[in-house]
Amino acid sequence: MKRLLLAFGLMLISAAADEKKASPTAAGPAATDFIRFVETDEGDSLQTAIASYLSPSGVTVDLIGAVHIADKKYFDELNARFKSYEVVLYELVGRPIEERDQLKVGDGDSKLQWLGSLQEKMRSTLKLESQLHCIDYKAKNFIHADLSTEGFFEKQEEKKETFITLWMKAALAQAATEDSSKANSDMTLLMTLLMSKDSSTDLKRLIGSEFDRVEQLMAGVEAGNGTAIIGERNKHALSVMQKQITAGKKRLAVFYGAAHFPDMEQRLLKEGWKLQKTDWLKAWDIDAE
Repeated sequence: MKRLLLAFGLMLISAAADEKKASPTAAGPAATDFIRFVETDEGDSLQTAIASYLSPSGVTVDLIGAVHIADKKYFDELNARFKSYEVVLYELVGRPIEERDQLKVGDGDSKLQWLGSLQEKMRSTLKLESQLHCIDYKAKNFIHADLSTEGFFEKQEEKKETFITLWMKAALAQAATEDSSKANSDMTLLMTLLMSKDSSTDLKRLIGSEFDRVEQLMAGVEAGNGTAIIGERNKHALSVMQKQITAGKKRLAVFYGAAHFPDMEQRLLKEGWKLQKTDWLKAWDIDAE
């Protein structure tokens, strides 16, 4: 069941509760958290980060993590923040917004529509809102920074990457830490929640509590030759960012699923960028009235 919950988590933040940090490694400083589940006396929440970096030349870029279904208030706050940037580089496999008649996951490609259907099912079950419907993608400072549908499938073909191979890599990455003794009781709990008419709060809490491990899981998935769904799209986004910097932009944002950012951060750090600060936004205010 843990793998099922993490699959939901990866879908919600790739297409990332305490504030623990990964241990420093020989490759560099401790990795930044980009998503966390927070439990307090006032209530529980799933939160995403806005991490700010400064380049050696004085350019600022904020990595704005996202979950693709969340509270409307969360998306409203993001829309307000986006206005402060010269450019916002956005994630969306397929054509740029201005070339589309409708906003659909994977630009409406039949091979990716199962993802849109699953996302909509989760949105409805958890009583949340959709990023595609709430974010103002037509804002003048928004710039497409993702692969075309054809480009994405080409990268997957190059890497022999399928949903099954990604699932297997995720399962292997998770196997070392999973407590299999809880599997049966957790599955019973999940089925009970899904069958209940008023399960959204408890189900959000159950799924949200698993997000603490998503970044560690993604490190395992990206190990070796990397993936098209994370690494290759990150390379493309950063190449678009560099073009904007070359054109003279000094204050930029990258708006991608939070699961993309551990890899993207490492790419920035290798280029000499320095982390300046991290702010947090509540994506799911689980105990709000």
